[in-house]
Amino acid sequence: MNFIISTIRTLFRHYWQIILVTSICTGIAYYLTLNMRGGYDVKSTLYTGVASGYNLESEKQTNWAMVQNSMDNLISIIQAESTLKRVSIRLFARVLIEGNPDKEVNGITPASYNYTYNHVKNSTYGKEILALIDKSSEDKTVANFFKYMRPEKSNYLYGLFYYTHPYYSYEALKKIKVQRRLSSDLLDISYTSQDPGIAYNTMSILMKEFVNEYSRIRYDETDKVIAYFEKELSRTGTKLRSEEDDLTKYNVEKRIINYTDETKEIAAISKEYELREQDALFAYKSAKSMLEELEKHMDNNAKQVIKNLNFIDKLKEASTITGKISETEAISQKGDQDNSELKADKKRMNEIRQELSELADSYIGHKYTKEGVSRTNIIDQWLEQTLLFEKAKAELQIVQSSRKDLDERYIFFAPVGTTIKQKERSINFTEQNYLRILQSYNEALLRKKNLEMTSATLKVLNEPTYPISPNSTHRKQILIAVCVVSFLIVAVWLILIELLDRTLRDVTRAKNIAGFKVIGAVPDSSSVRYGGLNKTYTQSAIKEISNSLLSFFTERKSGNVYTVNLFSTSNDSNQEELGKLLYEYWQSRKLKTRLICHGVDFNIESSNFLLAKNFLDFYTPQGEDVLIIVYPSLEQCCIPTGLLLNTNLNLLVAPANRGWKTVDKQLSEQLSVQLGKSSVPLRMCLTYADRVTVEDFTGLLPPYTFIRKFIYQLSQLSLTEKIRIRKKAEVDNDDDE
Repeated sequence: MNFIISTIRTLFRHYWQIILVTSICTGIAYYLTLNMRGGYDVKSTLYTGVASGYNLESEKQTNWAMVQNSMDNLISIIQAESTLKRVSIRLFARVLIEGNPDKEVNGITPASYNYTYNHVKNSTYGKEILALIDKSSEDKTVANFFKYMRPEKSNYLYGLFYYTHPYYSYEALKKIKVQRRLSSDLLDISYTSQDPGIAYNTMSILMKEFVNEYSRIRYDETDKVIAYFEKELSRTGTKLRSEEDDLTKYNVEKRIINYTDETKEIAAISKEYELREQDALFAYKSAKSMLEELEKHMDNNAKQVIKNLNFIDKLKEASTITGKISETEAISQKGDQDNSELKADKKRMNEIRQELSELADSYIGHKYTKEGVSRTNIIDQWLEQTLLFEKAKAELQIVQSSRKDLDERYIFFAPVGTTIKQKERSINFTEQNYLRILQSYNEALLRKKNLEMTSATLKVLNEPTYPISPNSTHRKQILIAVCVVSFLIVAVWLILIELLDRTLRDVTRAKNIAGFKVIGAVPDSSSVRYGGLNKTYTQSAIKEISNSLLSFFTERKSGNVYTVNLFSTSNDSNQEELGKLLYEYWQSRKLKTRLICHGVDFNIESSNFLLAKNFLDFYTPQGEDVLIIVYPSLEQCCIPTGLLLNTNLNLLVAPANRGWKTVDKQLSEQLSVQLGKSSVPLRMCLTYADRVTVEDFTGLLPPYTFIRKFIYQLSQLSLTEKIRIRKKAEVDNDDDE
């Protein structure tokens, strides 16, 4: 609470400085904003269709993260440096082409045209820039400007955009505001400029350049992807056709129609030949065994029959025909010609069989053998077995020959199968790759179509309109802000000084800094600050100090008098003047008072003073009631402890306009050590105090005006106290007193 009161008093004490500084700052702000004009606002609304528009790639559920990303991309494209650069150059070209120095044309004011034209004309390369202007075409002029622009410091157009031009610079165009309207598809775009034509044309150009920039960015990316997929699709398709043609050629060369079915057929034939070989081998061995057994039972005559040349020839012919029949039957049916040949062979075989039988009968002499076996049956059986043997032998040779051919087919088909599988795998891989590329190509085409649809949904709902009246300026707010800020700066500065300053100045600070209770304050009587009221202020202050001192006169000390010790920590504290004023005041109140001062009434260098137990050691009372003893500063000498203890009050006099230094602190601490726990009080009195500090003890001092009364109540935090103007008679009575 004390800090708040002290802060408020500090502000009131320096209220003239606060008012002066605040007034000066506000006046400067007023002068600087004297010609301040409001800007012209141009607004537009853009429909994007990102969230609710039809999308070929959209899913059943809306991906809000993607929607937000798309909206952020649109906003970033609008505020992108490349977009704003194109807006700047086109706006610059439009002003120079369509502007007129005397009248407004298409929203371009004469002021903006003259400013732009003079800025170009007076530049170093003004003639070169003006030569680039094609009055017949804005697009050609823009193209010429972009060709001329170079990233060089001396390049006019480059500096026009990257320096601080109020119309065409990047810093000016960055003030374009883009904001999404809640969670809708709408973007609110606004721009403010000091020139209405510049603001209108900037927004008009921005709407077109944004759509073009968006389409260029998105289409360029998609077209490159589509071109890549088309190239890959053509390359992969060519490779696929080449591999398929190579497989077809290989199948033709190897005479492969269907490798899988053919290998299955070969396996089946191999199994069949294996079974037939076993059957033929079994028949061959059986016939051979039977022939050997029959030949054992033949006699010589029968053996001569089978050794007959004619018989042997017939037998060989029968063997040949049998082999031919077996070979023909082993092979699948080939047609009617084969069947007719087979029938002819079988017919001839029957004929040869008959001839062999007749030939054998002509040679047989005896009908039975010695074992009783009929020779005719043996020959017939032998002939029959011989034919079977030849047939089995022929079939076995045919089957074995076919097995060899089949083995060669296996040898042929084994590498062919591996090669075909490799080629088929390669074709399958190429085909899958081709299909994936085709799918990606279709997706890219779909995305391009979707981009076309998205670009088509970018529509300007609210076209930019030419502003008629400027916005209201913020001049009042600026002046109020300057006034408040300057006041706060001064106030904070004063409060900071209040916290750091160690000047005693007033009662609260003296108590906090020095640590002693203050019983009064005396103004500077030589000051001309208060005019002729110094005497009045001094009298009121001395009166209050006297009343405070008299409250300590409860017991007479040595010499049957009341004593007051006045001393200080420095030589400029003016304790002699304070003692003199107290002496005069008490004398006027009919009190027997005596003032004794060092250097006049006693010598501080004498042994009587240095070893004194009380003032009687260097002064003899003369019947006075009150004795005021003025000692030198503690810097000059150390007051004996007996003099400090044998008194009614020790009064430390300190100037209010002086800082409490470290030496003062040390001297006061030494004084406190001398007093110890004594009952003799030690108080402080401020000299050279200002009127506010004196009023803390005396109350409000004259003049009693309304303003002073009001300020005094505020400084005392008497916020609800009614202000009463004192009458002139009361003021005169106070002055008389």
